[in-house]
Amino acid sequence: MKPWRLAMTISCLAAAFHLHGDSTTPRHLRLIKPLPGPPLILWAWEEPEDLRTLDPARAGVAFLAERIFLGASPQFIPRHQPITVPDHIDATAVVRIETHPGFRDSESLRALTTRELLRVAALPRTRAFQIDFDATKSQQPFYADILRRIRTALPPNQILTITALASWCATPNSWLATLPIDAAVPMHFRLGKHTGSWPIREPLCTTTTGIATDEPASAPLTPATNTYIFSPHPWTADQIAQINQNHIPTNSIIERIRP
Repeated sequence: MKPWRLAMTISCLAAAFHLHGDSTTPRHLRLIKPLPGPPLILWAWEEPEDLRTLDPARAGVAFLAERIFLGASPQFIPRHQPITVPDHIDATAVVRIETHPGFRDSESLRALTTRELLRVAALPRTRAFQIDFDATKSQQPFYADILRRIRTALPPNQILTITALASWCATPNSWLATLPIDAAVPMHFRLGKHTGSWPIREPLCTTTTGIATDEPASAPLTPATNTYIFSPHPWTADQIAQINQNHIPTNSIIERIRP
């Protein structure tokens, strides 16, 4: 089994993109289907990660590939920490977007951001692309337009998802319903006193869920087809062993969301 060394592949992004037909039809007008692939997906953030013992039949990996800071001068910062995974892992490239003082929406910024996101989406050996952006209400038109441009340029079979604030998913036919995405992953952690306050009503949020290993009480009672798991620390061999046994590495939620 040869490990995939992500740090060595980031500089080898594909440069060509395949255009396909109009894909701006709101997804709430289509049948919302569960995402293909394993039922568990490990978020691997900016930490050194050795996931070579992970069973690809049990779980996939959504790795932070780049961070984008949009301010007076946009910054694109690729992943610095190494990550190794098994051959044939189900991989999702994730980009985290944050806005800083000086952010101004413009056509040139939309085009520049889209171009950079598409570079990351073209990483080899990835099946899906995910964007993590806690867009404010005033930033949502900017975000929605970028997602439409990305969807138009991505290959038709490439999965496009976003992370979603739980509050976004609490309203049916919200702004999420207009987005050309395959799923929005509601993040049921880091909610503080609002934990459990946001019922999931938006269809795009119903097939996936996002939980954290250190906040078991935040896990939703209703299981989703695809569960994304965040760990605030690098994944350990013990945690991976539990996942390989079809368990979430937090005892109090194992029975509730076991695949």
